[in-house]
Amino acid sequence: MKMTKLINCLFLGILATTYACNNVTKSNNEAVEVGPADNTAKVIVDTPTASLPSVQLPKEKPEEVRLDDHDNVDFERYHVDAAKVTQYAPINWASYPNAKDFKTRITEAYQTNEISFAGYYVVSVFGCGASCIMGFMIDVRDGKIYDLPLGEENSCLFAEDRAIGNLTSRLFIAGICKENPEDKKVYYRAYLWDEGKKEFEKVEAAAFLKKN
Repeated sequence: MKMTKLINCLFLGILATTYACNNVTKSNNEAVEVGPADNTAKVIVDTPTASLPSVQLPKEKPEEVRLDDHDNVDFERYHVDAAKVTQYAPINWASYPNAKDFKTRITEAYQTNEISFAGYYVVSVFGCGASCIMGFMIDVRDGKIYDLPLGEENSCLFAEDRAIGNLTSRLFIAGICKENPEDKKVYYRAYLWDEGKKEFEKVEAAAFLKKN
Protein backbone atom coordinates (compact mmCIF):
# COMPACT_ATOMS: atom_id res chain seq x y z
CA MET A 1 0.00 0.00 0.00
CA LYS A 2 2.78 2.40 0.94
CA MET A 3 4.51 1.55 -2.29
CA THR A 4 1.37 2.40 -4.25
CA LYS A 5 1.05 5.82 -2.55
CA LEU A 6 4.70 6.54 -3.22
CA ILE A 7 4.28 5.78 -6.90
CA ASN A 8 1.18 7.97 -7.06
CA CYS A 9 3.03 10.85 -5.43
CA LEU A 10 5.91 10.54 -7.84
CA PHE A 11 3.51 10.45 -10.80
CA LEU A 12 1.66 13.53 -9.60
CA GLY A 13 4.97 15.36 -9.14
CA ILE A 14 6.03 14.53 -12.66
CA LEU A 15 2.70 15.80 -14.05
CA ALA A 16 2.95 19.06 -12.06
CA THR A 17 6.48 19.68 -13.29
CA THR A 18 5.49 19.03 -16.93
CA TYR A 19 2.48 21.38 -16.67
CA ALA A 20 4.58 24.18 -15.18
CA CYS A 21 7.18 23.91 -17.96
CA ASN A 22 4.49 24.02 -20.65
CA ASN A 23 3.03 27.21 -19.14
CA VAL A 24 6.45 28.87 -19.10
CA THR A 25 6.98 27.98 -22.75
CA LYS A 26 3.58 29.35 -23.73
CA SER A 27 4.12 32.55 -21.78
CA ASN A 28 7.31 33.16 -23.71
CA ASN A 29 5.43 32.97 -27.00
CA GLU A 30 2.50 35.21 -26.02
CA ALA A 31 2.51 38.98 -26.89
CA VAL A 32 2.35 41.20 -23.90
CA GLU A 33 0.50 44.56 -24.25
CA VAL A 34 2.46 47.20 -22.43
CA GLY A 35 0.43 50.28 -23.38
CA PRO A 36 -0.84 52.22 -26.37
CA ALA A 37 1.30 52.17 -29.51
CA ASP A 38 3.71 55.03 -29.71
CA ASN A 39 5.62 55.45 -32.97
CA THR A 40 7.55 58.55 -31.79
CA ALA A 41 11.14 57.78 -31.05
CA LYS A 42 12.75 60.06 -28.51
CA VAL A 43 16.50 59.93 -28.35
CA ILE A 44 18.47 62.05 -25.94
CA VAL A 45 22.16 62.15 -26.59
CA ASP A 46 24.34 63.73 -23.99
CA THR A 47 27.05 65.27 -26.16
CA PRO A 48 28.75 68.70 -26.16
CA THR A 49 26.86 71.34 -28.15
CA ALA A 50 28.20 71.29 -31.69
CA SER A 51 28.29 74.70 -33.38
CA LEU A 52 27.43 74.92 -37.06
CA PRO A 53 30.31 75.74 -39.36
CA SER A 54 30.50 79.51 -39.90
CA VAL A 55 29.80 80.78 -43.38
CA GLN A 56 31.87 83.74 -44.56
CA LEU A 57 29.54 86.05 -46.44
CA PRO A 58 31.05 88.16 -49.21
CA LYS A 59 31.77 91.66 -48.03
CA GLU A 60 29.68 94.34 -49.63
CA LYS A 61 31.70 96.86 -51.52
CA PRO A 62 31.21 100.30 -50.03
CA GLU A 63 29.35 102.60 -52.33
CA GLU A 64 31.72 104.92 -54.04
CA VAL A 65 31.20 108.45 -52.89
CA ARG A 66 32.19 111.02 -55.46
CA LEU A 67 31.62 114.70 -55.45
CA ASP A 68 29.35 115.92 -58.18
CA ASP A 69 31.34 117.50 -60.98
CA HIS A 70 29.35 120.69 -60.43
CA ASP A 71 30.54 120.85 -56.83
CA ASN A 72 34.13 121.01 -58.00
CA VAL A 73 33.47 124.23 -59.91
CA ASP A 74 34.13 127.46 -58.04
CA PHE A 75 31.62 129.85 -59.63
CA GLU A 76 32.11 132.27 -56.76
CA ARG A 77 35.64 132.99 -57.88
CA TYR A 78 34.14 135.07 -60.70
CA HIS A 79 31.38 136.66 -58.70
CA VAL A 80 29.16 139.46 -60.03
CA ASP A 81 26.35 141.25 -58.26
CA ALA A 82 22.84 140.52 -59.45
CA ALA A 83 20.47 143.46 -59.12
CA LYS A 84 16.78 142.74 -58.92
CA VAL A 85 15.17 143.47 -62.29
CA THR A 86 11.42 143.98 -62.37
CA GLN A 87 10.99 144.72 -66.05
CA TYR A 88 12.78 143.31 -69.10
CA ALA A 89 13.67 145.50 -72.05
CA PRO A 90 12.17 144.39 -75.41
CA ILE A 91 14.37 142.02 -77.43
CA ASN A 92 16.68 143.99 -79.69
CA TRP A 93 16.72 141.90 -82.87
CA ALA A 94 18.90 144.48 -84.63
CA SER A 95 21.74 143.60 -82.26
CA TYR A 96 21.95 140.12 -83.77
CA PRO A 97 19.97 139.82 -87.05
CA ASN A 98 20.85 136.13 -87.60
CA ALA A 99 19.18 135.27 -84.30
CA LYS A 100 15.83 135.82 -86.02
CA ASP A 101 16.20 132.30 -87.42
CA PHE A 102 15.48 131.13 -83.87
CA LYS A 103 13.01 133.86 -83.00
CA THR A 104 10.38 131.53 -81.59
CA ARG A 105 12.78 129.76 -79.21
CA ILE A 106 14.46 132.96 -78.08
CA THR A 107 11.18 134.79 -77.52
CA GLU A 108 9.70 131.91 -75.57
CA ALA A 109 12.76 131.64 -73.32
CA TYR A 110 12.83 135.40 -72.73
CA GLN A 111 9.20 135.39 -71.70
CA THR A 112 9.35 132.37 -69.42
CA ASN A 113 12.90 131.94 -68.09
CA GLU A 114 14.42 133.84 -65.20
CA ILE A 115 17.76 135.61 -65.22
CA SER A 116 20.32 132.85 -64.72
CA PHE A 117 23.71 134.12 -65.85
CA ALA A 118 26.12 136.91 -64.93
CA GLY A 119 23.57 139.04 -63.16
CA TYR A 120 21.51 140.26 -66.12
CA TYR A 121 21.16 137.54 -68.77
CA VAL A 122 18.31 135.23 -69.70
CA VAL A 123 19.55 132.06 -71.42
CA SER A 124 17.94 130.14 -74.28
CA VAL A 125 19.43 126.72 -75.08
CA PHE A 126 18.17 124.10 -77.56
CA GLY A 127 19.37 121.14 -79.60
CA CYS A 128 21.13 121.40 -82.94
CA GLY A 129 21.69 117.72 -83.78
CA ALA A 130 23.18 114.60 -82.21
CA SER A 131 25.30 115.50 -79.16
CA CYS A 132 25.00 119.17 -80.09
CA ILE A 133 23.29 122.11 -78.42
CA MET A 134 23.37 125.81 -79.19
CA GLY A 135 21.99 128.90 -77.54
CA PHE A 136 21.83 132.62 -76.93
CA MET A 137 21.62 134.94 -73.98
CA ILE A 138 19.67 138.19 -73.79
CA ASP A 139 20.59 141.16 -71.63
CA VAL A 140 17.42 142.22 -69.83
CA ARG A 141 18.69 145.80 -69.48
CA ASP A 142 18.76 146.57 -73.21
CA GLY A 143 17.42 143.43 -74.92
CA LYS A 144 20.63 142.74 -76.84
CA ILE A 145 21.35 139.15 -77.93
CA TYR A 146 24.67 137.33 -77.63
CA ASP A 147 25.93 133.90 -78.65
CA LEU A 148 26.59 131.30 -76.00
CA PRO A 149 29.82 129.31 -76.50
CA LEU A 150 28.08 126.10 -77.52
CA GLY A 151 27.54 124.44 -80.92
CA GLU A 152 29.59 121.68 -82.52
CA GLU A 153 32.96 123.23 -81.66
CA ASN A 154 32.13 122.91 -77.94
CA SER A 155 30.26 119.62 -78.03
CA CYS A 156 31.57 116.32 -76.68
CA LEU A 157 30.40 112.81 -77.46
CA PHE A 158 30.20 111.71 -73.82
CA ALA A 159 28.84 114.69 -71.91
CA GLU A 160 28.05 114.53 -68.20
CA ASP A 161 26.37 117.92 -68.39
CA ARG A 162 26.24 120.97 -70.62
CA ALA A 163 25.41 124.67 -70.62
CA ILE A 164 25.93 125.40 -66.90
CA GLY A 165 25.78 128.97 -65.72
CA ASN A 166 25.21 130.84 -62.50
CA LEU A 167 23.19 133.93 -61.67
CA THR A 168 26.05 135.58 -59.79
CA SER A 169 29.04 134.41 -61.82
CA ARG A 170 30.73 135.21 -65.13
CA LEU A 171 31.87 131.57 -65.49
CA PHE A 172 30.03 129.50 -68.11
CA ILE A 173 30.62 125.74 -68.46
CA ALA A 174 29.85 124.69 -72.02
CA GLY A 175 30.37 121.02 -71.21
CA ILE A 176 31.58 118.51 -68.65
CA CYS A 177 32.94 115.71 -70.82
CA LYS A 178 34.54 112.27 -70.84
CA GLU A 179 36.78 110.63 -73.41
CA ASN A 180 34.97 107.30 -72.83
CA PRO A 181 31.78 106.42 -70.95
CA GLU A 182 33.73 104.27 -68.45
CA ASP A 183 36.19 107.03 -67.56
CA LYS A 184 36.04 108.49 -64.07
CA LYS A 185 37.93 111.60 -64.98
CA VAL A 186 36.20 114.45 -66.73
CA TYR A 187 37.39 117.51 -68.56
CA TYR A 188 35.72 120.89 -68.93
CA ARG A 189 34.98 123.23 -71.80
CA ALA A 190 34.66 126.56 -70.02
CA TYR A 191 34.51 130.29 -70.73
CA LEU A 192 34.50 133.59 -68.88
CA TRP A 193 32.17 136.40 -69.87
CA ASP A 194 33.89 139.75 -70.23
CA GLU A 195 31.24 142.36 -69.50
CA GLY A 196 33.38 145.18 -70.86
CA LYS A 197 34.17 143.52 -74.19
CA LYS A 198 30.81 141.73 -74.34
CA GLU A 199 32.42 138.44 -75.33
CA PHE A 200 33.46 135.05 -73.98
CA GLU A 201 37.05 133.97 -73.46
CA LYS A 202 38.28 130.43 -72.89
CA VAL A 203 39.47 129.50 -69.42
CA GLU A 204 41.37 126.43 -68.24
CA ALA A 205 39.98 124.15 -65.54
CA ALA A 206 42.83 125.00 -63.17
CA ALA A 207 41.49 128.55 -63.01
CA PHE A 208 38.07 127.58 -61.63
CA LEU A 209 38.25 124.15 -60.00
CA LYS A 210 38.20 124.08 -56.22
CA LYS A 211 41.37 123.07 -54.46
CA ASN A 212 41.04 119.77 -52.59
